[in-house]
Amino acid sequence: MLPGLVLQAFAIALVAAYYWHVPTRSTLDSLAAVKSRFGYAYSMLSTALFGGAIPFLYMRLNSGTRKVTPRSHGLFYLAFWAYKGFEVDLFYRIQGWLFGNLPTLWTIVKKVVVDQFVYCVLISMPFTVIAFFWKDTGFDWKRLRSLNIPGFLKTTLPVALLGTWIVWIPAVTVIYCLPPALQIPLFNIVLCFYALMIAALNARNAAVDPTVASVP
Repeated sequence: MLPGLVLQAFAIALVAAYYWHVPTRSTLDSLAAVKSRFGYAYSMLSTALFGGAIPFLYMRLNSGTRKVTPRSHGLFYLAFWAYKGFEVDLFYRIQGWLFGNLPTLWTIVKKVVVDQFVYCVLISMPFTVIAFFWKDTGFDWKRLRSLNIPGFLKTTLPVALLGTWIVWIPAVTVIYCLPPALQIPLFNIVLCFYALMIAALNARNAAVDPTVASVP
């Protein structure tokens, strides 16, 4: 809870600085220009870096999670988060097309509700927990094909969603306060700290149970 609150406070402070601190706004506008120039390529590469490469390196360097984080996981994290970068960017664009991009209270509320209670529940988290199950089985296609997906989601999705909502409902509220070109950069920053927080929890759990599986 404490790391999650710190993460949310950081995101709020960053948005406040964007609107009220001229040097911060100038710096972030330069980043927005890079995002606008490279589009989906930026989203894929930056999300693979912040959501995949940095947390993977942390888990490889941490003695508590090194044994449960083989090198093959690195390719998974890079590919998974590169795809998620494209998916989230596309979703943000659809949200902007549906509701507009003015950061009004009603627009932000609609985007947060659709994001967390439609997109996350029906698309993002089901795909994520299944993908991480496949990774934790050693990329065993046979076990994945034999998986009872409805039963698996029934038992794993509520916990995954609860953990997601605690961090990401405040986070996406803040993200949607920014212009579209800055939403993915802030998403990446929050994602990086969120993934590192999960990696730290996995390290602690691995110290108790060496067979612990990673949590998305």
